[in-house]
Amino acid sequence: MAPSILSARTPYLLIGVLAILASSGCANRFQERQLLPPTDPQAQACLASCELSKIQCEGRQRARETECQAQYAQRTADLDACLATPGSLCLRPASCLGADMSICAIQYEECVVGCGGTVETHFSLTGTPST
Repeated sequence: MAPSILSARTPYLLIGVLAILASSGCANRFQERQLLPPTDPQAQACLASCELSKIQCEGRQRARETECQAQYAQRTADLDACLATPGSLCLRPASCLGADMSICAIQYEECVVGCGGTVETHFSLTGTPST
């Protein structure tokens, strides 16, 4: 009777193990995405628009980070002045997170797919990128 109980639980155990791996981030380590732009000559104008949008997005992200760094420097100077004043309640400024170019990459991918491109996902059990 024990083998039938084990075989009835096997799918649940497999699902549990896969859920744990996925939640721990191990599953993404073995996944590679490849963006394939359309080869249709009419899609070239659409792709050029995607490229321009990506360049503009990256420029906005760099400008946002530059502005954050300038504000952080000013707030750090204000903190130093505050700390020099006895009895003052001083707030330490939050540091900048850096320019997030992943936003631009996601938008670019969506744009290329909208032009007729595709995204292929490859999985590897060894953790090395598949070719």
